[in-house]
Amino acid sequence: MGDGKARRGQGEAPVRAAHRRPVLLVHGILGQRHVYWNLFKRRLVADGFRVHEVILPYALLGDIRIAARMLADKVDATLAGDKADKVDIVCHSAGGLVARYYLTYLKGNRNVRHLVTLGTPHGGTYFSYLLQLPFLSIVRQTRPGSHLIQEISGPGAIPHGVKVTSLWSPTDLVVVPPESAVLAGATNIKVPWITHWGFLWNRHVFNMVKDALLDHAEGQRTLDQVGS
Repeated sequence: MGDGKARRGQGEAPVRAAHRRPVLLVHGILGQRHVYWNLFKRRLVADGFRVHEVILPYALLGDIRIAARMLADKVDATLAGDKADKVDIVCHSAGGLVARYYLTYLKGNRNVRHLVTLGTPHGGTYFSYLLQLPFLSIVRQTRPGSHLIQEISGPGAIPHGVKVTSLWSPTDLVVVPPESAVLAGATNIKVPWITHWGFLWNRHVFNMVKDALLDHAEGQRTLDQVGS
């Protein structure tokens, strides 16, 4: 979808809605509780969002399909505990592949309204070849053309009824090529001068994610100037 301009600081006003869908945060490889999403989570909570972290097995070094089943359990528990009908999910890196598998193969489209991915290698990444750890499922599954990538690509890659927003950066350095983070059919937002880990702490990226969760016009812009 088309890119436009973003104004710096957009979306910074606190959110005061009385009721809001829960937001689940899904980490990438080597995700740790209280560390990975620390700043991002604190900002969401400060703006009034109900936030839950999803801790995937083996720090997401194992099979994405198994991680997706754990995500499904967490979504079910959140819906019951928060008495909500749907959730929004924000994912970083390979966590986005976990969420997409959940949406497509585990009927997650019934429970998710909006999926936002940050630096997710939707088409795989050649960086995985540099890791030289072929015994790890996650390394094999995130390579371009892998069975997993083929399973979640093509027609039906975005299930009906689910909004998907993908933030990607030409300077990601982990998603190679960076355009692999662009997902056909999603609202793709180009964010220059952000590295792979910068998605987790940058204030302007956070504001764009918040805009997406609040259904603001997140799809018609590019963030050309990014500060800390």
